[in-house]
Amino acid sequence: MEQMEKTVADDWQFGLWSALGLELLSRAALSHISPVLLADPKNWRNLTHALGSAPTAKKFSPTSIPTKEVLARLSELLPEFTDELAGFCNQHVERRNAELHSGEAVFADIGTAEWLPRFYKSAKTLLESMGKDLADFVSDPNNANEMIDSLEDAAAKSVQQDISAHSKVWSNKEEKEKETAITQAATWASRHRGHRVDCPSCGSQALLYGTASGPVSTNVGDDEVVQRQTMLPSSFECVACGLKITGYSKLSACGLGDAFSEKTIYTAAEFFDLYTEDDLDEARAEMPEYEPDFNEY
Repeated sequence: MEQMEKTVADDWQFGLWSALGLELLSRAALSHISPVLLADPKNWRNLTHALGSAPTAKKFSPTSIPTKEVLARLSELLPEFTDELAGFCNQHVERRNAELHSGEAVFADIGTAEWLPRFYKSAKTLLESMGKDLADFVSDPNNANEMIDSLEDAAAKSVQQDISAHSKVWSNKEEKEKETAITQAATWASRHRGHRVDCPSCGSQALLYGTASGPVSTNVGDDEVVQRQTMLPSSFECVACGLKITGYSKLSACGLGDAFSEKTIYTAAEFFDLYTEDDLDEARAEMPEYEPDFNEY
């Protein structure tokens, strides 16, 4: 999970590390019930090894059950780990297999809205079975819980009605008026800060705004420092047709729920000059004083 959060959500590695984390978490949850449940029953020595006994065979390599079987057992032993969650976890692990073993760019081609909320819901369910919560697993549990809530927000689906209403008004406009509005929207979107997307109502360039989620990824190069921050979509605005959408649940329901990243580039001088002498003095003041013990020498 630390590796996952070192990247940003629209990076393929973010999805890959999430799948590996989910696989290990599912094994931890099954092992929490009993380590014996992970042992491959084809060899009885696996069972005794899982019970804590020393191997009796000279050549012994303990083998565990495959992840698909882990998830099947969890779905039977944990009522809250539903078949739907188990199915998602199987699918997510298969994406990892495809990414690593077939060369298919699975996580580069899939938006986070399609899997990230269910990833957090699955993780939360497994963690709670072990007496833990999302705060033990991710650095931003608040946004993770918001994504989980979006899965059950039936009211969010009403956003399609708003889109249809704006689309109808847009279709009734004159072509010249549309062309002017599209040009104005493109200019506006290029001059304002936000993530540029196509409007689901009129197709014009519009802006998606977000809230920071997780830690900042910093890459220090020879001449510049690049910082990237994962942003969870929070609102949308199109000046061409006037459509506005607020809330992750609604954005996700209309295909605008994919997390995006915000990139800031500094020169090395700019980046390291961010820390003033006052900042350094404050850091020094918080450091404990070192008093050498000359008896050590």
